[in-house]
Amino acid sequence: MGEWGPLNSGLPNMRRFHDEALASFTRYSSGWAAYVWCYGGGYCALDREGRFRTNKERTATPYAPAVAGTVRAERHDAERGTYRLAYRAAERPGASVLSLPRSATGWRITVSGREAWVSARSVPPGRARQVWVGAPGGTDVVVTVRPG
Repeated sequence: MGEWGPLNSGLPNMRRFHDEALASFTRYSSGWAAYVWCYGGGYCALDREGRFRTNKERTATPYAPAVAGTVRAERHDAERGTYRLAYRAAERPGASVLSLPRSATGWRITVSGREAWVSARSVPPGRARQVWVGAPGGTDVVVTVRPG
């Protein structure tokens, strides 16, 4: 999926449009980019002061740009603001990477799985961060990210 996005995301039903589009991208594509990340009007995600324009915050969600294993399930729950990644760790050493966007509440990260580890258990409000997750080969890992 390439770049996408409506010119005026504040129109009626745009929240539903964003939620349905993002859910569809998760089901049918391997990635996407919102059009356009800039400051100002038109297609820009942010206003001139750097605040998200109406409904554009829905496009800034936690995701895993790299998974060191086989993904079993991945889901972002827009209503709760939670993200869940389940995967089986590859036999070769490596770490999965989670990208967590800036959030007014920050993030809490939990991980389960035999000897699974996470580089940070929380991200402070207003900060974006990449977090690494690892586990021995063959381990079933579940990572959950919740608003902090």
